[in-house]
Amino acid sequence: MPAASLAALTASTGNKTDCWNSPREIVDKVVEFFGGPVELDPCSNDRDNPNIPCIRCFTEEDDGLAHQWNANSVFVNHPYSDSKHWIPYARRQFDEGNAEEMILLIKLDISTKWFRSIADRPWIAISKRLKFGDSKGAAPFQSALIYLGKNPGRFQAIFGDLGPMYVAIAP
Repeated sequence: MPAASLAALTASTGNKTDCWNSPREIVDKVVEFFGGPVELDPCSNDRDNPNIPCIRCFTEEDDGLAHQWNANSVFVNHPYSDSKHWIPYARRQFDEGNAEEMILLIKLDISTKWFRSIADRPWIAISKRLKFGDSKGAAPFQSALIYLGKNPGRFQAIFGDLGPMYVAIAP
């Protein structure tokens, strides 16, 4: 994990980690969207008691970036200090046909190269600051959900109450 990126991310919170469980409201909607547990969580907090109900998972020790994500459904809440690796990798896994549908929970930062790697996909800007894991307060940044798959209408139907959905217009 890049020390400078982690320091910048955690400067306002005092916490020295960016491994945080997904908020319950997101977890519930992910389960609803996929009709049950996701097939793969490549950034799981715990193999035996995962925050996101899943059939398979990779933990920090497994390093999800070292594996192909062969699954019909994938949910990603990655370490935000390393978005420049996780987000393009997730996109490649989808583009190469390893994952049929994928939802990513991200720190919204449209100024980055990694965001541009997925900006052509439907995304929802969450209209409030999320409270991750057992933190005492909300995150000091806005979050978004990115959808990679063939059913953006269902994505909007399930997650649309969290904020506006954006879809790129092809030139």
